[in-house]
Amino acid sequence: MEARLKQRLWATIVTPILFGWGGVVSAQEVPSYYPEDYDQILEASKKEDGLLIYSNMAQYNWQPVIEGFNELYPWIEVSTLDLDSDEVFNRYYAESSSGAETTDLMISATVEGWLNFADGDHAMDYTSAEADQLPDWSKPRPGIYTVSTDPMILVYNKLLLEEELWPTGIADLVEKVEANPDSFQNTLTTYNAAQSSFGQAINAVFIREHGDKTWDWLSTLGPLSRPEASSGPMLSKLQAGEYNVGYFISGIVFFPKLADPASAEIMGWSFIDDGTPLFQRLMAVPKNSGSPNSAKLMLDFILSHDGQAAFGKGGLTPYREGVGKDEVAYYTYEAIRDEIGEDNILLIDLDPALVEDLDAFREKWLATFQGSN
Repeated sequence: MEARLKQRLWATIVTPILFGWGGVVSAQEVPSYYPEDYDQILEASKKEDGLLIYSNMAQYNWQPVIEGFNELYPWIEVSTLDLDSDEVFNRYYAESSSGAETTDLMISATVEGWLNFADGDHAMDYTSAEADQLPDWSKPRPGIYTVSTDPMILVYNKLLLEEELWPTGIADLVEKVEANPDSFQNTLTTYNAAQSSFGQAINAVFIREHGDKTWDWLSTLGPLSRPEASSGPMLSKLQAGEYNVGYFISGIVFFPKLADPASAEIMGWSFIDDGTPLFQRLMAVPKNSGSPNSAKLMLDFILSHDGQAAFGKGGLTPYREGVGKDEVAYYTYEAIRDEIGEDNILLIDLDPALVEDLDAFREKWLATFQGSN
């Protein structure tokens, strides 16, 4: 109990609003396709000590989800801790190995991290009440489910580049760079794939799609690029004019900037016409969750239509069929598919081939990007 309270000092806490006469919550209505014994999870959750979530998402992403969740389950106090993708797992392993209380629900976007988690048999083998409503690809391993499918895009500074140089894809960017080298010298940026499992997976899915041609393209772009650890610095420097093109930038970090007229005037963007990577943000309840029933309720809510729409309002990219573009802030999987075509979606899934021989990949990536800062 004391350890969990200390955890929450570092987490964002959303206080639930109790409703119902005398603070007594009436039985919750659930969809007709939920198991008949689902009320056992509901009742058991009332005896648990809140819900602690480790994720690689900010509070503004979570806010609509937690509000919707607490309308259904107001007795559950939800705390979220915003970590980077690898730290979600590193923190969990450190706490678990020492016997300390740890997270109840994990959400992250890293292929290597989730494969190691699954192979280590850390995930509770929970069959979600929503499982049959979801596509097969969204359930890659027992107990592991997809939260969102977030696009990696091209972003460019419209004021620094003439319109005919605005890129539409990686091959198109390479062609423009080769024809106009002076316009792109040291002004490209992307994820540092040698230091980030997130960036590595984006490159790997492109290599899976295009083979050695990807390395040919990167051999042109790499020496002119200055890699960064995350999309935030890339976008700040793009807007400031330090960079003029960023490739494989997180769409969910970029899209909110379009609400600012000044940013929208400076920066343009495009899906990648030779393959737009969509990162599967995944979640699972760890076996040693201290509040497993509360975690199951949150997992099921996230996978429901309302939960998917809520994360869409929070800026993520829901994939559940039937969630309309008018229900979300930016895009849904269906809207992206309709715009670029199914063949141009490169889903970053839990394919072990994406993380094979990582040392060789990093060595080759660094050599290809020689001369970059």
